[in-house]
Amino acid sequence: MNRVTGIGGVFFKTPDVQRTKEWYRKHLGFQTTDWGATFVWGDLDQSKKMLSRTEWSPFKSDSDYYEPSKLPYMINYRVDDLEKLMVVLAKEGVKLVGDMQKFEYGKFGWIMDPEGRKVELWEPVDDKFGDDPKPWTGRVTGLGGVFFKSKDPEAMKAWYKKHLGMATDAFDAFLWRDLGNPTSKHLGRTVWSPHAEDTDYFDPSDKPYMFNYRVKDLGALMKDLETEGVKSVGEMQAYDEYGKFGWIIDSDGTKVELWEPPG
Repeated sequence: MNRVTGIGGVFFKTPDVQRTKEWYRKHLGFQTTDWGATFVWGDLDQSKKMLSRTEWSPFKSDSDYYEPSKLPYMINYRVDDLEKLMVVLAKEGVKLVGDMQKFEYGKFGWIMDPEGRKVELWEPVDDKFGDDPKPWTGRVTGLGGVFFKSKDPEAMKAWYKKHLGMATDAFDAFLWRDLGNPTSKHLGRTVWSPHAEDTDYFDPSDKPYMFNYRVKDLGALMKDLETEGVKSVGEMQAYDEYGKFGWIIDSDGTKVELWEPPG
């Protein structure tokens, strides 16, 4: 049975939802709506006509949607057969939260991981969202990575591999077709990675998570962001195999990683 098939959403708390959406729209080109934004991407099975989607959504600081988790973020994972998976997870001793819910656009269930993160599982019905938004071709073109602090990263990777079927070896990722760059010889990828609690990789942010966004021309973008008054962190770095990386601080003080993939 296929378990997790992709990242369905990244959710985080913010003191000012509107300000956060406006900052990401202005500086990173996010196509924001009343609730957030949508990254669209293509399944590797090109016979599937509907586009897949990953939701990006800031929540109010006092939202109870993440409870009983006390963390300021939550990750949603796309799955194939939620009803069957929830039965299997219960038998495996995974803690379930609330009852599964069904809507026109899919089924949702919630579980807790061993470190107290609430996890949202979603069996999507992508064609019930109406017309697909166009792929992003501006500054940010997709979600490149989801990173979070963990008391024991290796134990977390083993748990997610066992219960959610995620490939968690070094440099493994969720792979997809990049609709914004259809001529590229490289597949799109979204990396998932737990980091040690004492890592300095998220510094100077004190948040327990960091997101990576794919961009087109990192050098030009970093110059534009500097002109716009956005704070950068460190120097841009380039690797022949992996691409170019730069770091900025958003309006909430969260560190953001920008990545120009190779090719």
